[in-house]
Amino acid sequence: SSGINAEYGVTNTSQRCSESLHLLVNETSLACYRIEEHIQKTIPHLKSIGKQITSVEDKMEGAGYDADYTTEYLENVDIIPELQDIQGWLKNALINAGKIKDLHDKKQPPT
Repeated sequence: SSGINAEYGVTNTSQRCSESLHLLVNETSLACYRIEEHIQKTIPHLKSIGKQITSVEDKMEGAGYDADYTTEYLENVDIIPELQDIQGWLKNALINAGKIKDLHDKKQPPT
């Protein structure tokens, strides 16, 4: 099935190329008109794709800057004493929350 489709595609493309060459050789003005027509149809689509690519490039560049900034910040986190204090407090809070939960669970009658 895929071999038949490929053969059809090759045949169809070959025929279209032959017709285009025949038209270009024998009817130059009509061929130039068809080429111009094709260009006029294609340019707006290509411009749209170009704008999309530029937008994606800008977003990727911004994401790259964000990643670089975050990496640099995280590498320097260990040298910021306030953050180390906060980390210790959070660990203590989690430990205490676990202890409170255990006490609460012990006070609850079994069901």
